[in-house]
Amino acid sequence: MSRIALAVAVLAAAAVLVAQALGATTLKISADKAALKYNKTFLKAPAGKVAIVMANPAVLPHNVAIRGPGLKPVLGKVVSKGGTSTVSATLKKGTYTFYCSVPGHEAAGMKGTLKVG
Repeated sequence: MSRIALAVAVLAAAAVLVAQALGATTLKISADKAALKYNKTFLKAPAGKVAIVMANPAVLPHNVAIRGPGLKPVLGKVVSKGGTSTVSATLKKGTYTFYCSVPGHEAAGMKGTLKVG
């Protein structure tokens, strides 16, 4: 395992532990190394605290954000290669969008659907 891959794994594990300590349902995704997309386009979680943890193995900076009915957009930190962006919110039953808020990335396809309920 390369040092970068190991660092990504350690950071992702730490982010998951923080989310779990907060009592959140934790969903893990990853940015694609070569394209403006995530490795998953559909996520499902029960209503309540939800955290999405995104590992970034790509050269471009990325983050993860959530928006939906009754929710102002919540943005995770934009991170460079090897970083982990985490976003969390208390969500009601409904359909939300998770996306990269870096300008142009969502429009290029870096988004997905989060079904809560």
